[in-house]
Amino acid sequence: MATERLLIQQPHNWALRRDHGMMLYYNRKYGQAVQELSICMAFAPEEEAKVLEAFVEKLHLLRLESS
Repeated sequence: MATERLLIQQPHNWALRRDHGMMLYYNRKYGQAVQELSICMAFAPEEEAKVLEAFVEKLHLLRLESS
């Protein structure tokens, strides 16, 4: 909940979005993690976005397997 409140205050903070997305991933909320990390990629520097893109693709597969 704390990261959600911080995201309301700082919606363009890509590092905060990345951390929130990773917490969702570790809690097995794959759909929400994909959403947060996809938004994060839009604001992240190019190098970071490339790394996140590969991870988000894997999350899509996990999401399909879990449903």
